[in-house]
Amino acid sequence: MDYIQILGLAAALLTTISNIPQALKIIRTKETKGVSTGSYIILLIGLILWVAYGITRSDLPVILANAISALICAVVLFLKLTSPKNLEDIHDKVHEN
Repeated sequence: MDYIQILGLAAALLTTISNIPQALKIIRTKETKGVSTGSYIILLIGLILWVAYGITRSDLPVILANAISALICAVVLFLKLTSPKNLEDIHDKVHEN
């Protein structure tokens, strides 16, 4: 594996996991006021387009990284758009002991 591949893998890993902290913060705090719906919609569309691009190029790393990113982004959007009651239920289920 050469340094260019390592660079690409590092970039894919970081961009793929970048929205996990936001999703966890929403679940932990039950607060979504600081989350921009418009930004996440644009991001989700962009990620879906990256998946389509990866499919047309048969580029599995591009497909996988962006598909996982799109899934995480969709979760954040769901949390943002869901009712406060659902958010409370999600919080309680995650924090059950």
